[in-house]
Amino acid sequence: MTVAPPTVYKYKEINVGKYATVKHYELQEVLNGSNLLSNKINISKSRDFARSRPDYWLYLREDNKWKKPAVTGLFKTSKPLVYKGDQHDKKNLMLFSFSKNAEEVIIHYFPDFFTADLTHVLPLIVQDSK
Repeated sequence: MTVAPPTVYKYKEINVGKYATVKHYELQEVLNGSNLLSNKINISKSRDFARSRPDYWLYLREDNKWKKPAVTGLFKTSKPLVYKGDQHDKKNLMLFSFSKNAEEVIIHYFPDFFTADLTHVLPLIVQDSK
C-alpha cells in the first residue's frame, strides 16, 4: 500500500500547567500542505460520555471561540504517545504524536485517506518525530 506524504502540523503548548484536563496549543509550522485546521487547538481529556470512549478530544479555534462539536476523539495506538483520530466520518486520517511532557504535538493529516490498519503509516510517524 502506497501512502501519500501527510500534511504535518507542529504545535507548541501555551498556558503551560494552567489547566489540569485541557491543553491549548499554538501552531508553529505546517509542512507539506496548507493549514486545514486552525492556528490554535484544544486537546481535552475525555470524560467518557461518548460511546466511542476516546482518551482525548480535539477542538479547533474559530474566531475567539472553541468550535463545537469536537473534530475527533484521540484513540491509543500500539506506539506510546501516538494517538489516532479521523475527520469527516473516516475520510481523513489524523495521527497525533506527543512529546514526553506533552508540551508539543505533531499532527500528521492524511487527506482523503483512512485505514484502521496503521502498520503502513505508523513507521512514517515514528520516523518523522525523531
